[in-house]
Amino acid sequence: MNFLNKVPLKIRLLLEILIIVAIVVVYYFFSYKPQVEEINNLKKRYDRLALSVAKLRPVQLSYDKFKKELQIVENQFKMVLKILPNEKSYNVLYDEIVNLAENNGLKVTLFQPTGVKRIDDFHSAVRFKINVEGDYLSLVNFIYRLNYLNKIININDISINPYKDKAGNFVLRSNINMNSYMFNVSGSGAKK
Repeated sequence: MNFLNKVPLKIRLLLEILIIVAIVVVYYFFSYKPQVEEINNLKKRYDRLALSVAKLRPVQLSYDKFKKELQIVENQFKMVLKILPNEKSYNVLYDEIVNLAENNGLKVTLFQPTGVKRIDDFHSAVRFKINVEGDYLSLVNFIYRLNYLNKIININDISINPYKDKAGNFVLRSNINMNSYMFNVSGSGAKK
């Protein structure tokens, strides 16, 4: 005991901390780490066995499962119907795009449908062109917010030309070619 009393307090604390750290390290390497490795090995073996069993067991759909999957497909089709307009309501999409551009501070100088291409009896691709003028931030906001319309809109081509207005400010003149899709309502539908 006299020996420990002669050792300064800081060194005693340091030795005690080192002993605790050594105990933790020994516990980790000799007890905890092997248990974790064993658990990981058991998980891998279980996954391999589950995969083997799944390959051996034939996949069969019961009538109830088939009905559930059919209902899921019908629900997805209804969602697509909401996203894709039909021939009669397509002008609403045009109005949404023009309003979006104007609400983001862009001046719309041209908005023009450029053709409909029938893909199949089910749907057609609709192409349109929009020319806008405004600053960089307004253009970026417009393009960003196109994603949040609940319609499918693809930007195919964009050209940007800067010019100075009468006040000497730079303005971007942008020509954007886009396309979307629509359902064919009638048998005649869109023309090729």
